[in-house]
Amino acid sequence: MTFIQSRTTVWLLLSLGFAATIATLTLIPQASMSVGPQGVDKLYHMIAFAALIFPTALLRPKGCLRFGCLATLYGGIIEAIQPVFGRSADMFDFLADGLGVTIGIFLGLAARRIFFKR
Repeated sequence: MTFIQSRTTVWLLLSLGFAATIATLTLIPQASMSVGPQGVDKLYHMIAFAALIFPTALLRPKGCLRFGCLATLYGGIIEAIQPVFGRSADMFDFLADGLGVTIGIFLGLAARRIFFKR
């Protein structure tokens, strides 16, 4: 396996893993989990979506715009279907998702400059 192929494999596995984790955690009925202090769930959304896009910014930077838009759309779809799973849709969660995507892109590109020095 070449370096490019292994980088693509790592990117794909990390991205799919984070996407699956986000879906699981955001679709579990809320009564079965403790949320924490008021508003902390927005921080969780930002961290989760920053983690989701970080591998793209680090390993496939040319895809940042495309995959950033897809990640934000993913957050919107999750918010739209949450009522089916006994949760409530929240526009502020969606905004936190988008902010997390933006933060993740900036952090990933910064890490790329440090680690890959290109």
